Amino acid sequence: MKVAICFLLVLAGVSSVDVKTLLDTTYTDGSGNNVTLSDLSGKYIGLYFSASWCPDCRQYTPELVKIYNVIHANKNWEIIWVTYDHDEKAAENYFKEMPWIRLRWSEKNTRGKSMFKLSKQDYIPAVTMIDLDYNVINPECSNLITLEPQDFPWAKKF
Repeated sequence: MKVAICFLLVLAGVSSVDVKTLLDTTYTDGSGNNVTLSDLSGKYIGLYFSASWCPDCRQYTPELVKIYNVIHANKNWEIIWVTYDHDEKAAENYFKEMPWIRLRWSEKNTRGKSMFKLSKQDYIPAVTMIDLDYNVINPECSNLITLEPQDFPWAKKF
């Protein structure tokens, strides 16, 4: 009976991912400094999934940068960039356009893929919002961010 219930929960899309554990790693800022999850305590977190080869990402990133620059300090918001680039050098160059932190290249195919599952999407760009208690409050809100920036933190209404 327990197996059947667990199977039904999986089919229903119920996830038992411990978001805090998933996010508990060391990130890097644009200056090469290490940033840990404890440094992000008390902040909303946006997981931004994109790549330099993606035309929609190239169009979206500058818009997200503008909004981030207005909101992040006053609203305690940090973005973690998770690359979908195929080439580390391309990812390095693309990251220079971003004012936030990023997941290390060495973790993109492990932790990065697990993070992307939180978005419940099959495409990029995507932004997943996480609240102060490490709960996913909106699995994909990239359109909301640009259309309704005043509605930070873009929690999904269930």
